[in-house]
Amino acid sequence: MEIGKRIRHLRIAKNLKISELAKKSFVSQFYLSDIERGRTAPSLDKLNIICSALGISLSEFFGTVPTMSSEIIRLVENAQKLTNQEIELLSNFLESMLARQKKSINE
Repeated sequence: MEIGKRIRHLRIAKNLKISELAKKSFVSQFYLSDIERGRTAPSLDKLNIICSALGISLSEFFGTVPTMSSEIIRLVENAQKLTNQEIELLSNFLESMLARQKKSINE
């Protein structure tokens, strides 16, 4: 696993600028940039702080890397904040969009 790429992917999925994550992680923007580019590796303590700033644990960080795009990850994270009724409405909306798309393809 490339730690820097994983951090960058998670940062983008959380819709954070590198400067925002650096501030939340108490590291310099240059240091964080070097980590994301693979130029340096953070200590386990620093990685733990960065993970906390991203709202995840170290075990989640080293868990299975999702193959979803950052937009889909952000969509899922936002959906997790919704009530059950709101999730149902969102699901119905998405299904109707897919049905319209399928209908237009078949025409």
